[in-house]
Amino acid sequence: MYDVILFGGTDEGHKIADFLVRENINHIVCVATDYGARLLSGANVRTGRMTEDEMRAFFRKENARIVVDATHPYADAVTANIKAACECKYIRVLRGDDTDLGKRFASVADAVSYLKNKSGNIFITTGAKEIGSFSPLRERSRARVLPSEESLAMCRAAGFEMSRVICMQGPFSKELNAALLREYDIKFLVTKSAGKNGGFKEKADAAAETGAELIVIDRPQREDGVTLDEAENLILEWL
Repeated sequence: MYDVILFGGTDEGHKIADFLVRENINHIVCVATDYGARLLSGANVRTGRMTEDEMRAFFRKENARIVVDATHPYADAVTANIKAACECKYIRVLRGDDTDLGKRFASVADAVSYLKNKSGNIFITTGAKEIGSFSPLRERSRARVLPSEESLAMCRAAGFEMSRVICMQGPFSKELNAALLREYDIKFLVTKSAGKNGGFKEKADAAAETGAELIVIDRPQREDGVTLDEAENLILEWL
């Protein structure tokens, strides 16, 4: 039995996991991949993706008192499953939004359509999950993804030569981003609207410094939720 079931894999998730350890709160952290599990130290971790029905069965089995959803703002399908499966108190932790910097697109497909009609090298920082959509642009793109076998496999499946894949774990400074943009003569930097903890500002500043056009994929939906500090206070209050 766990008082708190936390869905993490993000910076916010790591911070809440550390908070739960410090407060000696009985909990388990759910992450999708082994790579995500290795980034958590001192936490009880469950690895592997779950369907809505599997989540519901898991919550009931563990008799959870609180479910905390600190998944990525673009993991909308996962959040929908957690909400639907949850029969106890639920907390959605939101990441601060970005300003209206850059050229905004509602989807990766829309951004790819725009870039097909432009010339110049592209730096893709949206992650490996969407890399298949960029396959038509692979000959003039560099993709920065997490250093995991799963990420590499997705890049290979999308037809990317390994010389065009940069495997790195963030956070990334503006200086490092700018150095990569200059090294590969990048004209377009593609990113998600991932907020402060997602390194958006450092990428936007690097693009501005080097003259690259900032291409931003907007978040799939606007959500109701709480900040990191508010989530921690709610957990203490409810327990």
